[in-house]
Amino acid sequence: MQDHIKQLFTENIQTMIATGEALAAPIENAAVSIVNCLINGGKVVCCGEGASAALASHFSQLLLDQFEAERPCLPAFALVSQSSALQPDNQAKPEHLARQVRAIGQAGDVLVVISMTGEEHSLIKAVEAALTQDMAVVALTVDSSGELSGLLGPQDTELRVPAHRPARVFECYSFLLHAICELIDMTLFPQQEDY
Repeated sequence: MQDHIKQLFTENIQTMIATGEALAAPIENAAVSIVNCLINGGKVVCCGEGASAALASHFSQLLLDQFEAERPCLPAFALVSQSSALQPDNQAKPEHLARQVRAIGQAGDVLVVISMTGEEHSLIKAVEAALTQDMAVVALTVDSSGELSGLLGPQDTELRVPAHRPARVFECYSFLLHAICELIDMTLFPQQEDY
């Protein structure tokens, strides 16, 4: 069992190194996109499904409150991934995130979408809605991402993690979001903390 534990750590480290080498420029682009949005009075809208919805909520909370250093709040929030509407069925509709994007998204805002497969219908619909609202998209995706990746244009940023195991992808996504938070803080509030 201890050998397996060591192998898990090794696999995590190798995934992180491969991601850092592959995504340094896109991570910078994502941070710059969000910084420009915030400087221009926009907001950051985050969404995911399942476990990635928790990451979306975590990221928006870090922007809203603080990452590591005390600083002013930044306008960010996570969309509600489960509907509590009074309806006969309890099935979440594929449009539930897209409807929220259409209701609150504006030109100049950024949608941060966190996808574990690239094929979640609700996330695809949310990206489509963001694009029709002239929002930029920052998408966290995986190697096998299909339809969601195909929607992204030159103004958007894709952070495609070179991993397939969901646990490694999730760990990597968490690190990527923390890195983006640090870059945002370094850019907007350089006097707050020495990084």
